[in-house]
Amino acid sequence: MAEKSVPSLGLLRQLLTLDEATGLLYWRRRPLEMFTTSKAHRTWNTRYARQEAFACTNASGYKVSSIFDRKFYGHRVVFAMVHGRWPTVEIDHIDGDRGNNHPDNLREATRQVNARNCALGKDNTSGAKGVFWSCGKWRATILKKSIGRFDTFDEAVVARKAAERLHGFHPNHGRAV
Repeated sequence: MAEKSVPSLGLLRQLLTLDEATGLLYWRRRPLEMFTTSKAHRTWNTRYARQEAFACTNASGYKVSSIFDRKFYGHRVVFAMVHGRWPTVEIDHIDGDRGNNHPDNLREATRQVNARNCALGKDNTSGAKGVFWSCGKWRATILKKSIGRFDTFDEAVVARKAAERLHGFHPNHGRAV
């Protein structure tokens, strides 16, 4: 998931400041050289300098903003500023809150690893990920494979959690939304 024509880290640091205690980004004052007119320079700095950047949240819950007319995700910018490089794969919000861009809440992860830290689906009816009622028994599955059929819901959940640990799932996997 390499970024195309991303701003250099030097430019990011010239444009933004990161409050590492909160994970919030703020616009810095921009120099006159970045504008075509002094009026545009004054207008931009009056309106945006020292204001929170990436304050808008998209329909998926991610903080987004534009840098020179190109959209970026706040979590990827925070990762780049903290680690000194743009991420090469996805960024996982460890707590599942897509708006929480605190550096300790972000980790670089492949799609497979990221998928092992998912919340319980809204359409889940049992209350446990990978556990469902089928033919008079509780059935537990993981990675499209059956773990087994159980007399009680609790037995199925215990088996599913053991399988999650065995397959490297994050402890947050299956949390309620």
